[in-house]
Amino acid sequence: MPIEGRNGRTAFLFSAGAAPRPGTGRELRDIFPEFADALDAVCARLDPYLELPLASVMFADDGTRTAALLDRESYAGPAVFALQVAQYRLLRSWGMRPDVVFGQAAGRMAAAYAAGVFSLAGACHAVGTLARLLGGRPAPEPHSPGLDGVLDAYGRTLATLRPRVPRLPLVSDVTARPVGAETAGPDFWVRRAPARFAEAVGLLHREGVRTWLELGPSDRLTRLLPDCLPDGTASAFALSRDWAALRSGPGAGSGTAQR
Repeated sequence: MPIEGRNGRTAFLFSAGAAPRPGTGRELRDIFPEFADALDAVCARLDPYLELPLASVMFADDGTRTAALLDRESYAGPAVFALQVAQYRLLRSWGMRPDVVFGQAAGRMAAAYAAGVFSLAGACHAVGTLARLLGGRPAPEPHSPGLDGVLDAYGRTLATLRPRVPRLPLVSDVTARPVGAETAGPDFWVRRAPARFAEAVGLLHREGVRTWLELGPSDRLTRLLPDCLPDGTASAFALSRDWAALRSGPGAGSGTAQR
């Protein structure tokens, strides 16, 4: 069922940006078995692509050499993906689902998984392959020049996965438009272009989205909402990252982003 307690439609925003800090997600893992099980399942699929088990890097003590690996794209990308998928699965276990999803940069693959474009196995194969191709590059350098060879190889991997048309509405961060059959082409997933978050928010707002929940290591996108929404519109509600409050009810864990 959709999130209740608010007027309008709900969007889940799968964010990207800085690598997650060491320990991000530890509290969720300790409190919610559903999150822990989902995270373990994703990490188990990603570990074969990595030199060290992903969970050991994500939850390493801050300041250690192992924790510092999160600054490398080979671990940062998989960590963001694992965190987002586990958060999504946690929300789904509570009966919460979005009307539409949006994924920005590294969050694009988790959004595609949520929309049904890729199976979990396929999405993990894509994320793991890209991590292996990027090697020790610092995050978020994967969008820098000189990566044509990496992206070509990544595209060849994606071509083997047979992406499907989204079952859940999915808005592209590249075009700021809903996507459909074009997701079947690998070129769609390797495009490099400036993110168009403000345009995507405008589209979603015009289509009735009034509730926003960000999945990922921070609330970076929901903090941008007030500057992206049209002037003179009604308030848009950005659900807080108080997961215990979200579990008890959507109204209990909500804050507002005013415009």
